[in-house]
Amino acid sequence: MREDSIDWGNFATDMRGWPNNPDQAGFYDLPGSYHHRAGGFSFVDGHAEIKRWMDDRTMPPLMNNGLLPDQYASPNNPDVIWLQQHATHLK
Repeated sequence: MREDSIDWGNFATDMRGWPNNPDQAGFYDLPGSYHHRAGGFSFVDGHAEIKRWMDDRTMPPLMNNGLLPDQYASPNNPDVIWLQQHATHLK
């Protein structure tokens, strides 16, 4: 999670719009992008992945000494869709 998005100290994926309405996609928290537009994820099964972010809306300018809103829309953002695909959800 990036520094101006930390609120509760957790990272959550907004599942609105999953799987058939990507126009409703958005963020609860923003992922980090400190590694050349990428962030690292570790999963409960023990594997880890580096994800390179594709959409500039995933990486807005940092708000120094401030916090981003807890929720904001990002319709059809492929990065949100990737997060939703890799989150815990009913299958």
